[in-house]
Amino acid sequence: MHMNKNQQQELITECRSSGLTARAWCEEKGISYHSYVYWATNYNRENRTKPQWAEITVHKEKIEDSGSEIKLSCGKWTICVQADFNPELLAGVLRMVDAIC
Repeated sequence: MHMNKNQQQELITECRSSGLTARAWCEEKGISYHSYVYWATNYNRENRTKPQWAEITVHKEKIEDSGSEIKLSCGKWTICVQADFNPELLAGVLRMVDAIC
């Protein structure tokens, strides 16, 4: 399925406002999830004229017998990591979330 950038942008906007995950929306519409991620990633790169900042609230909670947990919340996403987390893994997860949001 070949689409021009305007058609891709319309689909990205529709997906983001649907309330569904990108994967669920793509399945519902019969669109390749990998194509959608490619379009959204390119769209995000082309339309990012300045750094995007989101308000993040960090909560540290004591978890029984397992140390501290850090929660990062942004919109419908919450990512929880232990105090001894792998920063490279977290960076990779955040890049993936950024690509599909």
